[in-house]
Order: sequence, then structure tokens, then C-alpha cells
Amino acid sequence: MSATASDSLLQAIIWLCAALLIAVALAFVVLFALRVRNQKRQQQLQEQQQYWQRLLFSACDPNAKLQFDPERLRQFKQSTPIFLWLIQKWSLMHHYVRGDADDGLQQFADTLKLQTRIVEHMQTQQTRRLIACCLALGDMQHLGSSAVIRLTELTEHNSSMVVLTALRALMRFDPKLALSLLLKNPHYIAPERLVTILKECPPNLVTEATCAAILQDNPQHAHYLLRVLKGLEVPVSKRFITTLLERFHDNNNIIAMALSLLNSPELLPLVRDYTTYENEGVRVQATSALARLAEPEDEARLWQLVCDASWWVRYRAAEGLIELPYLTVEQVLEKAETLDDNYAQTMLKQVATEVHYGVL
Repeated sequence: MSATASDSLLQAIIWLCAALLIAVALAFVVLFALRVRNQKRQQQLQEQQQYWQRLLFSACDPNAKLQFDPERLRQFKQSTPIFLWLIQKWSLMHHYVRGDADDGLQQFADTLKLQTRIVEHMQTQQTRRLIACCLALGDMQHLGSSAVIRLTELTEHNSSMVVLTALRALMRFDPKLALSLLLKNPHYIAPERLVTILKECPPNLVTEATCAAILQDNPQHAHYLLRVLKGLEVPVSKRFITTLLERFHDNNNIIAMALSLLNSPELLPLVRDYTTYENEGVRVQATSALARLAEPEDEARLWQLVCDASWWVRYRAAEGLIELPYLTVEQVLEKAETLDDNYAQTMLKQVATEVHYGVL
């Protein structure tokens, strides 16, 4: 290679290295500028949050006179992050205050026209924003028609959390409206979550509406609502149980769920009949109900059931025998020795050990 070519190559390498150094230096400058800009934004956000938090605490004092800084108010109207932060903080405050303080928070919301602004922000499909808005509306003392309409629309949303928070808000405003929406086939919502919302509603209203929906609905949804009803742990009428069993006489899942709801000795004749039912799931629930409600005449039937082919039927029957008030554990175990079924003997010993530690 000639000296000229070698010099040209060396010069090109030097220029390339210089260009890389300049690029790296520019990158550091840009990153530094972005960091400074982000820190400034974070500082401004923190200052705004501190300002609004002081006002929220002041709003809880019925003697305080709120005065809004015009610049902070302008920033609040233009900044989505500070708006979402404020409504979440405002909603959270409701969990800790009552009476005059709660009224003060509502007055704070009315002054800022929070409800109107919340509804405007709900014209989106962003799940997190919708949840925050629904939660805040659920803590309002009153809801306008536009808010109710939007919440009703969101009960059809594809996110179960959005649906649940919308239902919660409606439940606090209009339980009857919320119930009619809540009981209409929300299969993708876990029954346990619906139970949490329903417990905020008057028990009689919940029981009446749920029972009515179960009796007029399809088997799949009726079974779903029965799980909800069981989670509520509310008493159901004898008439409802008998009507339910007649309405879905050929659906083993519903029969089993109906038997699990029984809490009245009035239906013992029905329970006894189902202890001989062919389906195992039904026999298990019938035996469990019999164990809960058993009268002295049911002892012989429990001894028969402890010899059933199903493990769970034997287990529930053993529980019933151990818990009979007029028999001691020793008497049950003594009689168990006379049984020809070794599985039944083992089951009774197991349950006795579980219920009465140290007996054996």
C-alpha cells in the first residue's frame, strides 16, 4: 500500500472516531437534557399534588373556606395526570371520613365540577382510567343522568374490573337499577366478586331479585346465580327451593346447589329422598344437608350413607354422625366396629380425629 493511501485511510479512521465521539457526546447531552426535563416535570407534579392534597384535607373541615389558586386550577383543567391523581385521592379520602367531612368532600367535588369532568374522561377505552373514574363516581353523593348512562354502558365492557367498578357505583346510587344489570349473564365475572358488591345492597332486595332471576333464567345462568346466592349466605324460602327443584328437576348441578342452600328442617323429607339419588354430586349435597338438619330418626339413614360408594358421601355422613348431640364420639366409634364396611370404619375414625383431637 502506498504512503498516500495509508495516510488517507488513517485520516478516514480519525474522522470516523471523531464523529463517533461527537455522536456519543450529543447523546449524553440529549439524555442529560431529557433527565433534567423529566425531573422538572416530576417536581412540578409533586408540587401540584401537595397543593391539592392540602385542599382535600381542608375540605374535610366544615369551617374551612376553600380558595383555589387560578394557576393551579388552570393546570388541573389541562393536566390529565393530575386530574386522575386527584380523583383517586378524593375517592380514597371517603374511606376515612364521615358526616360533615364527607359533605365537605362532596362540596369540593361540586365546586370543581368533578362529576362532569369525570364523565368527559370516561369517553375512552383505557381500562385504568375507566376504573379510576368509576371508583370516583361510586363515592359521589348524587349522580347526574350522563354519569348513570355512561356507567350503564360500561357494564358491557370487556374488562371485568371495569364492569365491577361500574356496577359498584350504580349499586350505591340506585340498587334496583344495578341489580337488574348485575343479574343478566355476566359469566366472565367470578361469583365471589359479585357477592362483594351485592353485600352493599339491602339483603331483602338482593334475595328477592336473585331468586326471581334464577327461576326465570336458563340452567347455566341459574347455576351461576345460585353460586352467588350461596356466597351471600342469606336465608332462602321453602317455596323458592321447592319451585327451583320443580323448575330444574332434570339438572343435577342445580339440584345439588339447591340442596346446599337448605337450612330449614321443614324440607327434611325432600332431603331424605335425595340421599338415594343416582347422581353422586346430588347425594353428596343431600347427605351434607341431612348432616346439618338431622333429627333422631335420621341416625339410621346416616349409618347407611357412611357405607356409600362415594368417598364424599361417606365423609359427610360421618360428620353428621359425629356431630349428633345425643351420641358421644366413643359411642359412634364403638358402633363403627360392628360395621362390615372397612371403608366406613376408617372414615368415621378419620372424621373423629379431625373434629375431636386427642380422642383416639
